[in-house]
Amino acid sequence: MAPQRVVVLGGDVSDPLEHERAEMADLDVEFVQVAPESEGEAMEAVKNADAIMMRGGWGTEQVIKATDHCQVLAVYSHGFNHIDVDACTDKGIILTNGGGMCAEEVSNQAVTMVLALNRQVVQTTIDLRNGIWDGSRARPIGAIDEQTLGVVGFGNIGRQVARKLGLGWRMETLVYDPYIPPWMISEYGVEQVFELNELFERSDYISVQVPLNKETFHMIGKEQFDVMKPSAFFVNVCRGSVVNEPELIDALQQGKMRGAGLDVFEQEPADPNNPLFQMHNVITAPHLAGSSTRSAWLSRQRASQQVAAVLRGDWPSSAQNPEVASKLPAKGRMRGSAGKVQG
Repeated sequence: MAPQRVVVLGGDVSDPLEHERAEMADLDVEFVQVAPESEGEAMEAVKNADAIMMRGGWGTEQVIKATDHCQVLAVYSHGFNHIDVDACTDKGIILTNGGGMCAEEVSNQAVTMVLALNRQVVQTTIDLRNGIWDGSRARPIGAIDEQTLGVVGFGNIGRQVARKLGLGWRMETLVYDPYIPPWMISEYGVEQVFELNELFERSDYISVQVPLNKETFHMIGKEQFDVMKPSAFFVNVCRGSVVNEPELIDALQQGKMRGAGLDVFEQEPADPNNPLFQMHNVITAPHLAGSSTRSAWLSRQRASQQVAAVLRGDWPSSAQNPEVASKLPAKGRMRGSAGKVQG
């Protein structure tokens, strides 16, 4: 029997793929590395793939439809909005992501932004660089252990944000996530709210960490900003298009909130003339919340584990289109990792 063909799409074609090979060491696989320069090249590359490991931006409907017998498409990232999910489901392809590969890093970014906004760290640094010694510009500074945190999205990242700020900084924590089970709410000692507007109305700090999909596109905008406390802060560490950015800019300009911390933007790379970069009450980062020396290798391990599970005939732990199961034979549970490369 011919080996199963794993196509690594995008990236450096001379990459030794140490993690990928380690996780699939017990399988008869052939790795094919391709860096397409066009959609047509990507379509040709995946035609005979049993699995696709996506490191580039070729997750279009046409590329996915070009596959003959692909079983799984794995992205190395947490986000998968660059992949046509419906096309994967139609073709019977399991779509997986690197869920959990950067939960600590992204939650740390959210926590850092909350604390920096609370203490006005960036703003006072800029003031001092400009020769302004005036602490009154940073006040009032609320006692963070007496304030309320609103967490939008209670997955891997949201739970870590709640753990760190709710338990560590003793913030009362509200959670909005219609898909979270009640036992998890109880386990983390948070309060679940069932209306997004209620969370925005009651919170002093709001942290957003949801995937970008049809349901979450522009899920936050004027309606939510209009009910915020003028003293509240907004933090987004997931995807820019979860928020209607023009409406966010307008809310900041009108004083609907005190400030914001943004790791992501609707257009990336962001336009240097974006008004958000000119606002004294906004702190920013160039979409690096998930970055660390650990997440760099963990993303490879996670993607490889998902592919290995499917090629062994198991159901992966991080499938993002569970409805595809109706098109596939029954599968067992994903086994533990057999890989040895850790960093």
